[in-house]
Amino acid sequence: MESTERASSENDNVPPSSHSNDEKKTSSNNDKDSGYECNMTQIFTQRLISNIQSSSNNSRQIWNSLNIIWNKYDRKRVREIGPDRACTEWLLRCGGSVRFKHWGSFISNYNTIPTGASGQFHIEEIRAVNACITSEGFAYLDGLSHLKKIHLEKCDQVADSSFARCNKVKETLESITLIDLIQISDNGLAYLAGLKNLKQIDLARLSNVKNREAVIKLLKNELPQCTIIYNDEHPPAFELKEK
Repeated sequence: MESTERASSENDNVPPSSHSNDEKKTSSNNDKDSGYECNMTQIFTQRLISNIQSSSNNSRQIWNSLNIIWNKYDRKRVREIGPDRACTEWLLRCGGSVRFKHWGSFISNYNTIPTGASGQFHIEEIRAVNACITSEGFAYLDGLSHLKKIHLEKCDQVADSSFARCNKVKETLESITLIDLIQISDNGLAYLAGLKNLKQIDLARLSNVKNREAVIKLLKNELPQCTIIYNDEHPPAFELKEK
Protein backbone atom coordinates (compact mmCIF):
# COMPACT_ATOMS: atom_id res chain seq x y z
CA MET A 1 0.00 0.00 0.00
CA GLU A 2 2.83 2.38 0.93
CA SER A 3 4.55 1.52 -2.38
CA THR A 4 1.44 2.42 -4.37
CA GLU A 5 0.99 5.70 -2.53
CA ARG A 6 4.68 6.55 -3.01
CA ALA A 7 4.45 5.91 -6.77
CA SER A 8 1.31 8.02 -6.98
CA SER A 9 2.98 10.81 -5.05
CA GLU A 10 6.03 10.71 -7.33
CA ASN A 11 3.83 10.96 -10.41
CA ASP A 12 1.99 13.91 -8.89
CA ASN A 13 5.32 15.69 -8.44
CA VAL A 14 6.32 15.34 -12.12
CA PRO A 15 6.11 18.78 -13.78
CA PRO A 16 3.48 19.19 -16.52
CA SER A 17 6.24 20.10 -18.98
CA SER A 18 7.71 16.64 -18.50
CA HIS A 19 4.47 15.04 -19.66
CA SER A 20 4.41 17.45 -22.61
CA ASN A 21 7.94 16.48 -23.61
CA ASP A 22 7.03 12.80 -23.41
CA GLU A 23 4.04 13.44 -25.68
CA LYS A 24 6.25 15.32 -28.16
CA LYS A 25 8.73 12.47 -28.17
CA THR A 26 5.91 10.01 -28.81
CA SER A 27 4.59 12.16 -31.64
CA SER A 28 8.08 12.49 -33.09
CA ASN A 29 8.58 8.75 -32.87
CA ASN A 30 5.26 8.19 -34.61
CA ASP A 31 6.37 10.49 -37.44
CA LYS A 32 9.62 8.58 -37.71
CA ASP A 33 7.74 5.29 -37.70
CA SER A 34 5.48 6.59 -40.47
CA GLY A 35 8.48 7.62 -42.56
CA TYR A 36 10.17 4.31 -41.82
CA GLU A 37 7.10 2.39 -42.95
CA CYS A 38 6.91 4.49 -46.11
CA ASN A 39 10.57 3.83 -46.90
CA MET A 40 10.18 0.14 -46.17
CA THR A 41 7.18 -0.01 -48.52
CA GLN A 42 9.26 1.59 -51.26
CA ILE A 43 12.16 -0.80 -50.64
CA PHE A 44 9.81 -3.78 -50.69
CA THR A 45 8.27 -2.62 -53.98
CA GLN A 46 11.70 -2.16 -55.57
CA ARG A 47 12.78 -5.63 -54.45
CA LEU A 48 9.54 -7.12 -55.73
CA ILE A 49 10.07 -5.53 -59.14
CA SER A 50 13.70 -6.69 -59.20
CA ASN A 51 12.70 -10.25 -58.33
CA ILE A 52 10.03 -10.32 -61.00
CA GLN A 53 12.39 -8.96 -63.64
CA SER A 54 15.04 -11.57 -62.89
CA SER A 55 12.78 -14.59 -62.41
CA SER A 56 11.47 -17.22 -64.81
CA ASN A 57 8.86 -16.91 -67.54
CA ASN A 58 6.10 -17.86 -65.11
CA SER A 59 6.58 -14.58 -63.27
CA ARG A 60 6.10 -12.56 -66.44
CA GLN A 61 2.38 -13.01 -65.97
CA ILE A 62 2.68 -11.30 -62.58
CA TRP A 63 4.71 -8.50 -64.14
CA ASN A 64 2.11 -8.02 -66.89
CA SER A 65 -0.66 -7.94 -64.31
CA LEU A 66 1.15 -5.24 -62.35
CA ASN A 67 1.59 -3.19 -65.51
CA ILE A 68 -2.13 -3.37 -66.20
CA ILE A 69 -2.89 -2.17 -62.68
CA TRP A 70 -0.30 0.63 -62.70
CA ASN A 71 -1.40 1.94 -66.12
CA LYS A 72 -5.14 1.71 -65.61
CA TYR A 73 -6.79 5.10 -65.97
CA ASP A 74 -8.57 6.06 -62.75
CA ARG A 75 -11.17 8.70 -63.60
CA LYS A 76 -12.27 9.03 -59.98
CA ARG A 77 -8.70 9.71 -58.85
CA VAL A 78 -8.33 12.41 -61.52
CA ARG A 79 -11.48 14.14 -60.26
CA GLU A 80 -10.26 13.98 -56.67
CA ILE A 81 -6.73 15.35 -57.08
CA GLY A 82 -6.63 16.90 -60.55
CA PRO A 83 -5.00 15.77 -63.81
CA ASP A 84 -1.44 16.93 -63.07
CA ARG A 85 -1.08 15.07 -59.78
CA ALA A 86 -2.87 11.98 -61.15
CA CYS A 87 -0.53 11.93 -64.16
CA THR A 88 2.45 12.34 -61.83
CA GLU A 89 1.33 9.35 -59.76
CA TRP A 90 0.97 7.24 -62.90
CA LEU A 91 4.42 8.08 -64.22
CA LEU A 92 6.25 7.68 -60.92
CA ARG A 93 4.71 4.32 -60.07
CA CYS A 94 5.77 3.12 -63.52
CA GLY A 95 9.36 4.33 -63.14
CA GLY A 96 9.15 7.68 -64.91
CA SER A 97 9.70 11.23 -63.68
CA VAL A 98 8.20 14.69 -64.10
CA ARG A 99 9.25 18.29 -63.80
CA PHE A 100 6.73 20.89 -62.70
CA LYS A 101 6.49 24.41 -64.04
CA HIS A 102 9.00 26.73 -62.32
CA TRP A 103 10.82 23.71 -60.81
CA GLY A 104 14.48 23.26 -61.68
CA SER A 105 14.65 19.49 -61.27
CA PHE A 106 12.66 16.32 -61.90
CA ILE A 107 11.02 14.23 -59.23
CA SER A 108 11.00 10.44 -59.49
CA ASN A 109 10.26 9.41 -55.91
CA TYR A 110 6.59 8.79 -55.21
CA ASN A 111 7.00 10.16 -51.67
CA THR A 112 8.15 13.56 -52.97
CA ILE A 113 4.98 14.35 -54.91
CA PRO A 114 3.94 17.78 -53.60
CA THR A 115 0.68 18.16 -51.76
CA GLY A 116 -1.67 21.05 -52.27
CA ALA A 117 -4.87 22.09 -53.93
CA SER A 118 -5.68 20.81 -57.40
CA GLY A 119 -4.18 23.14 -59.99
CA GLN A 120 -1.35 24.34 -57.76
CA PHE A 121 1.33 22.33 -59.61
CA HIS A 122 1.52 21.86 -63.38
CA ILE A 123 3.58 19.28 -65.27
CA GLU A 124 5.84 20.94 -67.82
CA GLU A 125 8.07 18.00 -68.72
CA ILE A 126 7.67 14.21 -68.75
CA ARG A 127 10.63 11.83 -68.80
CA ALA A 128 10.26 8.05 -69.01
CA VAL A 129 13.44 5.98 -69.46
CA ASN A 130 13.20 2.20 -69.19
CA ALA A 131 9.78 2.70 -67.61
CA CYS A 132 6.85 0.28 -67.70
CA ILE A 133 4.35 2.79 -69.06
CA THR A 134 1.84 1.48 -71.61
CA SER A 135 -0.39 3.13 -74.18
CA GLU A 136 -3.37 2.86 -71.83
CA GLY A 137 -1.67 5.12 -69.32
CA PHE A 138 -1.39 7.94 -71.84
CA ALA A 139 -5.03 8.72 -71.05
CA TYR A 140 -3.56 10.64 -68.09
CA LEU A 141 -2.33 13.31 -70.50
CA ASP A 142 -5.89 14.56 -70.80
CA GLY A 143 -6.24 17.75 -68.80
CA LEU A 144 -2.55 18.74 -68.74
CA SER A 145 -2.48 22.39 -69.74
CA HIS A 146 1.24 23.23 -69.41
CA LEU A 147 3.06 20.18 -70.81
CA LYS A 148 5.90 21.24 -73.14
CA LYS A 149 8.30 18.29 -73.37
CA ILE A 150 8.08 14.50 -73.55
CA HIS A 151 11.12 12.20 -73.51
CA LEU A 152 10.47 8.47 -74.00
CA GLU A 153 13.37 6.04 -74.16
CA LYS A 154 13.55 2.26 -73.98
CA CYS A 155 9.92 1.93 -72.95
CA ASP A 156 9.13 -1.38 -74.61
CA GLN A 157 5.37 -1.28 -74.06
CA VAL A 158 4.74 2.11 -75.64
CA ALA A 159 2.82 1.49 -78.89
CA ASP A 160 1.66 3.60 -81.82
CA SER A 161 -1.68 4.39 -80.17
CA SER A 162 0.16 6.31 -77.44
CA PHE A 163 0.76 9.19 -79.82
CA ALA A 164 -2.86 9.42 -80.85
CA ARG A 165 -3.49 10.38 -77.22
CA CYS A 166 -0.81 13.07 -77.41
CA ASN A 167 -3.42 15.03 -79.33
CA LYS A 168 -4.79 15.98 -75.89
CA VAL A 169 -1.73 18.18 -75.29
CA LYS A 170 -1.19 19.48 -78.83
CA GLU A 171 -1.77 23.11 -77.81
CA THR A 172 1.24 23.22 -75.46
CA LEU A 173 3.59 20.40 -76.52
CA GLU A 174 6.77 21.81 -78.10
CA SER A 175 9.31 18.98 -77.97
CA ILE A 176 9.21 15.19 -78.15
CA THR A 177 12.09 12.70 -78.01
CA LEU A 178 11.60 9.04 -78.96
CA ILE A 179 14.54 6.65 -78.59
CA ASP A 180 14.77 2.85 -78.60
CA LEU A 181 11.02 2.24 -78.68
CA ILE A 182 10.66 -1.19 -80.25
CA GLN A 183 6.91 -1.03 -80.92
CA ILE A 184 6.78 2.34 -82.64
CA SER A 185 6.21 2.09 -86.38
CA ASP A 186 5.78 4.51 -89.27
CA ASN A 187 2.10 4.84 -88.32
CA GLY A 188 2.96 5.92 -84.80
CA LEU A 189 5.30 8.66 -86.00
CA ALA A 190 2.65 9.85 -88.45
CA TYR A 191 0.50 10.87 -85.46
CA LEU A 192 3.11 13.51 -84.64
CA ALA A 193 2.07 15.43 -87.74
CA GLY A 194 -1.07 16.48 -85.88
CA LEU A 195 0.89 18.17 -83.09
CA LYS A 196 1.09 21.51 -84.84
CA ASN A 197 2.99 23.40 -82.13
CA LEU A 198 5.97 21.05 -82.06
CA LYS A 199 9.30 22.83 -82.46
CA GLN A 200 11.66 19.89 -81.94
CA ILE A 201 11.45 16.15 -82.72
CA ASP A 202 14.38 13.88 -81.85
CA LEU A 203 14.29 10.26 -83.03
CA ALA A 204 16.79 7.43 -82.67
CA ARG A 205 16.96 3.65 -82.99
CA LEU A 206 13.30 3.00 -83.76
CA SER A 207 13.73 -0.52 -85.12
CA ASN A 208 10.11 -0.95 -86.23
CA VAL A 209 10.14 2.13 -88.48
CA LYS A 210 10.53 0.75 -92.01
CA ASN A 211 10.51 3.84 -94.22
CA ARG A 212 12.43 6.51 -92.38
CA GLU A 213 12.75 8.88 -95.34
CA ALA A 214 9.00 8.89 -96.03
CA VAL A 215 8.16 9.56 -92.38
CA ILE A 216 10.62 12.44 -92.13
CA LYS A 217 9.28 13.94 -95.35
CA LEU A 218 5.71 13.74 -94.03
CA LEU A 219 6.64 15.42 -90.76
CA LYS A 220 8.61 18.18 -92.47
CA ASN A 221 5.70 18.92 -94.79
CA GLU A 222 3.14 19.00 -91.97
CA LEU A 223 5.38 20.74 -89.42
CA PRO A 224 7.49 23.24 -91.40
CA GLN A 225 8.43 25.17 -88.23
CA CYS A 226 9.73 22.04 -86.50
CA THR A 227 13.34 20.82 -86.36
CA ILE A 228 13.39 17.05 -86.99
CA ILE A 229 16.47 14.99 -86.17
CA TYR A 230 16.76 11.24 -86.74
CA ASN A 231 20.13 10.15 -85.41
CA ASP A 232 20.84 6.55 -84.45
CA GLU A 233 24.11 7.69 -82.85
CA HIS A 234 22.22 9.62 -80.20
CA PRO A 235 23.79 8.69 -76.82
CA PRO A 236 21.67 6.74 -74.34
CA ALA A 237 20.04 8.53 -71.43
CA PHE A 238 22.12 9.06 -68.29
CA GLU A 239 19.71 6.83 -66.36
CA LEU A 240 20.79 3.88 -68.50
CA LYS A 241 24.48 4.68 -68.06
CA GLU A 242 24.10 4.63 -64.28
CA LYS A 243 22.72 1.08 -64.27
